[in-house]
Amino acid sequence: MAGKMTEQRANDMMAVGYHCSQVVMCHVAECLGRDVNAALRITAGLGAGCNHGDTCGVLSAGSLALGLLYGYDRPNATEENARLIALVREFHSRFEALHGATLCRTLLGGYDAADPNRVSTPNTWDNCGKYCADACAILDDMIGDHYVA
Repeated sequence: MAGKMTEQRANDMMAVGYHCSQVVMCHVAECLGRDVNAALRITAGLGAGCNHGDTCGVLSAGSLALGLLYGYDRPNATEENARLIALVREFHSRFEALHGATLCRTLLGGYDAADPNRVSTPNTWDNCGKYCADACAILDDMIGDHYVA
């Protein structure tokens, strides 16, 4: 299994240009023995709340990770859908309990990636590594029994 996602590792990944969503999905892909490059590509557009300040990228990536394991590929999969919805809600609720919000613009102290006049401050992104590490820890707890050794 890949190592634990730490705040420092997340910050290091973001310092070279990855988005928060990519950090989370990369961690999950490594732990599941899945294609890390595909994980990075599929989550590349989710950072900064899909570049709109909406749902934080770590939550979008985590929801994708849960779908990878618990999603379904047939219509009318009522039981599977209900299970996935419950897991996604649990993931979001646990993150919100830690950080008080799920919206990127709120977590970033009002910085809104969708605002054409936006100006970030030197500390706008300071907590993103923590958000990544916490999201990964929640996912580790929720799906860690699926991780490869």
